[in-house]
Amino acid sequence: MSFAVNDDLSISYGRHQSTAVKNTVADVELDGTSFQVAYSVGGASIKIAESSVDNNGYATAATNQKDGTTVALTLAF
Repeated sequence: MSFAVNDDLSISYGRHQSTAVKNTVADVELDGTSFQVAYSVGGASIKIAESSVDNNGYATAATNQKDGTTVALTLAF
């Protein structure tokens, strides 16, 4: 889902769920979410994304819970 606040600012949110059917153990559900903001003015843009994944690789160990932030600055001449 995305929303253009105005010509310069946009906001979006995404969610993905997927289930792996395992024969030897219980099914495992992967759940990923991401929230993004982008702002442009003239030839410059800044973009920020905050993402989170639970059960990365369809594994339930604590090390398979991932979070990340991405910041990008783009300049066009």
